Amino acid sequence: MEEKTYRDELLNKIEKEAHDYERDFHGCSRCVLKPLQDNLNLGDEASLKASTPLAAGVAMRGETCGAFLGGLLAVGIATASGDLKDTDALADSLASGFRLARIVEKEFGTTNCTEIQKGKLGRFYSLADPKEYEAFIEAGGYVHCSKVVGKIARIAAQFILDYQDRKGSL
Repeated sequence: MEEKTYRDELLNKIEKEAHDYERDFHGCSRCVLKPLQDNLNLGDEASLKASTPLAAGVAMRGETCGAFLGGLLAVGIATASGDLKDTDALADSLASGFRLARIVEKEFGTTNCTEIQKGKLGRFYSLADPKEYEAFIEAGGYVHCSKVVGKIARIAAQFILDYQDRKGSL
């Protein structure tokens, strides 16, 4: 029972931190990755910096959800190998990413930023366009996206913790 309570508290903490980072600082991909790094001991400053241009659907293009990509990076850090010859780790990491995508799709119906925005805000806002960006803010974009970011961080954390349990590491 204590382990479940600890895990629930950890997941709540990660979700809240990710939500608050997105609300306060923006950059969904890094806002998901940062609390996963801090609380699960994953990655480093370089990986956090590398996650930054993935925000807003990859460089503000509305393509693959940046929050999902931040979680996917964390899954890669947890499952992949630095040894390019390690084909077992490659297969394991790709399969893990595939499973994470399915979980996010089940939660949000898609991993596409444009479609998630449409579902939450009623339409897509191009954050690369200053007028559209202002309209996004006025429409409560960061209110809604912060919730998406928090939820995806929680999903990724749960996925990684379950993976580590199966692999016998932590």
